[in-house]
Amino acid sequence: MFQIKSFVFLLLFLPILSATASWESLESPHFRVYYRENTVDPASILRIAEDFYAQLPRITRHISDETIKIQVCDTQKDFQASVHAPIQDWAVGCAFPLSRRIIIQNPSQIRAAELQLAQVLRHEIAHVLFGQYTRKSVKGIPLWFVEGIAIHFSKEWVPGRHETLLRNVFTNSIMPLHKLAKKFPVSSKGADLAYAQSQDALRWFVEVNGIEVLWAVIDKLHTGMNLNAAFGAVLGYNLDTFDKLWRKSLPQRYHWAALLSSSYVFWGGLGGLFLLTYLVCWNRRRRQLNKLAQQEGTIDPFFREENNE
Repeated sequence: MFQIKSFVFLLLFLPILSATASWESLESPHFRVYYRENTVDPASILRIAEDFYAQLPRITRHISDETIKIQVCDTQKDFQASVHAPIQDWAVGCAFPLSRRIIIQNPSQIRAAELQLAQVLRHEIAHVLFGQYTRKSVKGIPLWFVEGIAIHFSKEWVPGRHETLLRNVFTNSIMPLHKLAKKFPVSSKGADLAYAQSQDALRWFVEVNGIEVLWAVIDKLHTGMNLNAAFGAVLGYNLDTFDKLWRKSLPQRYHWAALLSSSYVFWGGLGGLFLLTYLVCWNRRRRQLNKLAQQEGTIDPFFREENNE
């Protein structure tokens, strides 16, 4: 999740950390983790963060090496209070790129915590690094592109997103990207679709144009150019055209063969296959029994009476 806030929120952040003596902190070359005593392993958080930071030298070498602060909230209530902004109940992380601040929930409160911790951290750090690199234009970048970049950079993998996109392609309920420029739907279901679309739009962009073209667009944003102008300068067409081309590609990429890969269809098809197998076997058995019955009704020639001449 991405929130753009001014530096004043960094000042709001400090009283939260000093409100109780139970807060601890640990620092690495680029990050400092704030956490409540005996709740998390800060070393593992810093290790994940530093490993990911090293994977984006094309950004990090052009931005300030000022420390990125990560606050780990022990409960959903603390998380909501620390964000200081409207946030949905399903959110587990939030980034403030311009103030280099990240707030996440305690991994123990997140399902599949070990996997989620890495994904959440990488996603939010990607927001901060991308926001720092594009700080001249970041406030005007469409949200779908910002989230798509974070997902793409962090190599985030959420199994359900493929099925979400697949289902909405077949129900013709894909949202135009311009409707995801300012905000995402509040509901969990709507947000799932918005994230799935953002992920697929960026993935398709790279598949069609290549990663270097994406970096060319990002570099334009770094200079202060807005995304629509950056698309025009690099690709020769604007965001509306990209949106139409991307949506046109969806039925071609999410076709009937892809539908069969859906778990719902898979298990339903598997059940149908068992039923079909049962019916075939039952029909075959019935034919065999009928054949035996016919044979039993036929008199063997050995037992037939011979005609006397």
